Amino acid sequence: MAVLTESETAFLEEMMRRFPTKMKRLRGGFYDIKDKFGVKVPFRMNEDQEEYMANRHILDLLLKSRQKGFTTLIQLDMLDDCLFIPDTAGGVIAHNLDDAKAFFADKIKFAYDNLPDPFKKVRAAEQDAAASMKFNNGSSIRVGTSLRSGTLQILHVSEYGKLCAKNPQRAAEVKAGAFNTIAVGMRITVEST
Repeated sequence: MAVLTESETAFLEEMMRRFPTKMKRLRGGFYDIKDKFGVKVPFRMNEDQEEYMANRHILDLLLKSRQKGFTTLIQLDMLDDCLFIPDTAGGVIAHNLDDAKAFFADKIKFAYDNLPDPFKKVRAAEQDAAASMKFNNGSSIRVGTSLRSGTLQILHVSEYGKLCAKNPQRAAEVKAGAFNTIAVGMRITVEST
């Protein structure tokens, strides 16, 4: 366990008072993101994202237009679960490995890397690679094009329609393999434009 200074402890206590729940963290700027111009800004949910969070289920098919911020929200939601719920395994599937790694770097890793140092001291990334992170609470996130092996509690499949159209064999592999890594009652979000 990390040893914190008195000022780090006070900082974390204040941070947890300000952001005691996932929704407060997602609404209130707990995480930083890159905006459409590549500028680091605090993440705050927009109206469409608020509606999605209020009405989502454990198995969601999200048909949407581009540039609404849903991929960012889904990635931050997964990161939040992994940071605050021990032993949570999350996975992200994209239609190609480059996009999967870009999601990871631009959304998940960027948000984690920009958290305050005292928080990262308490919730350290024990493994931090190009396509995965494992935290000191036993939680992890990994990205890929299939994610057949292992057991996940959260799965996000991005651009599944594109995957089905361009590579039906891999889409069938995702359906037969990755969807079955999720236990009953856990969360799958399939996103497509």
